Amino acid sequence: MPASNASSGYTSGSDSRTALKCWSKGSENLQQSFCLAFTVDFTVYNFAISCQDRKWFIQKRFSQFDQLDTYLNQKYPDLMVNIQRLPPKQMFGSLSASLIALRQKSLDAYLQSILVRSELTMTEEVRDFVEMPVDVRE
Repeated sequence: MPASNASSGYTSGSDSRTALKCWSKGSENLQQSFCLAFTVDFTVYNFAISCQDRKWFIQKRFSQFDQLDTYLNQKYPDLMVNIQRLPPKQMFGSLSASLIALRQKSLDAYLQSILVRSELTMTEEVRDFVEMPVDVRE
């Protein structure tokens, strides 16, 4: 069930071969069962990504953005100085509509701020995160 229908767009970098565009495509609340004993509810944030004439969609949890941010800040601290900050983690209330909307907006701004930096867009970490198809990477 979509929690948001937000849609914005952004184009990265100056190299037309690797210029990425991204659009926020809302979010969904999902549920995962573990060993039939309990279930976990969580939110995935949807994005459309395009490069040249290719377009694909990705779904990411907030925790995946947090992991990427931690890694990029450790590996490329100088490049991450002007990158949009992620909102703080929340232990409780992570499925509230207001928090999901805030996170969607923040994650969209974060991803766009990453993609504006061609030095980051060219890294395997970012290419893997946006699930860039192999033929687009060449």
